[in-house]
Amino acid sequence: MKYLIQTFILIIINSCSYPEIVRDELIYENNFENNNLDNIDGGGLSEFNNSTVIGDFNNDSFTIHLNDVGDHDYIFVSFDLYIHGSWDGNLNGFSNNDKPDLWAIELNPGLNPVKDLSNDRFVTTFSNSVCFPNYCLRQSYPEPYPFQNNPKTGIYKTSLPEFCQNSFFSSKSSSYKIEKGFRSSGNAIVLKFYDELYQPNAIDKDGLNMQKCDESWSIDNIKIRAIKYQ
Repeated sequence: MKYLIQTFILIIINSCSYPEIVRDELIYENNFENNNLDNIDGGGLSEFNNSTVIGDFNNDSFTIHLNDVGDHDYIFVSFDLYIHGSWDGNLNGFSNNDKPDLWAIELNPGLNPVKDLSNDRFVTTFSNSVCFPNYCLRQSYPEPYPFQNNPKTGIYKTSLPEFCQNSFFSSKSSSYKIEKGFRSSGNAIVLKFYDELYQPNAIDKDGLNMQKCDESWSIDNIKIRAIKYQ
């Protein structure tokens, strides 16, 4: 009986067919060290932590446009995301009209009217605020919003330099190594990186808007791959 069961299992395994990858090609790479903004709309370059990055952004975005992508089934994008300042994750703690600090990446924005379709968009939150005893603002990453877990879950590095130096509103930066895949087809793609940050209290004693020193983000080392299955 034992051998019959083993034979049956082998028959099942041998009869199963799995998709074969016939194309895995790097179609875009940019570490910004050559001040290259080809194929990019929006944003400028800055120096951060001894590297050139795109950013910093606050309630802003940039897009990558690629043509002649070729036949593919999926797009995979990887990058280093820097979270600067005191992001508050899923809750800002305000008594009225509270909102999360959202960050998102979207494939071909505007082409799909169903904006919460997970295949086309990844929306999450980050908490980079100081934790106090029995009180810590939580984030969604590495899960999509509104999932909630501990701050800095999935983090790569902590205690990186402040983006705004010598500012009351500035605080240490953190980095995350992110990779996301999207089902895709066609010969051209657009990837949009953007945020929706909420900081009504980021005003200094002179009435100046300090939102960008309070919370912002930048990106480095972007790679995009096209994947095709047979």
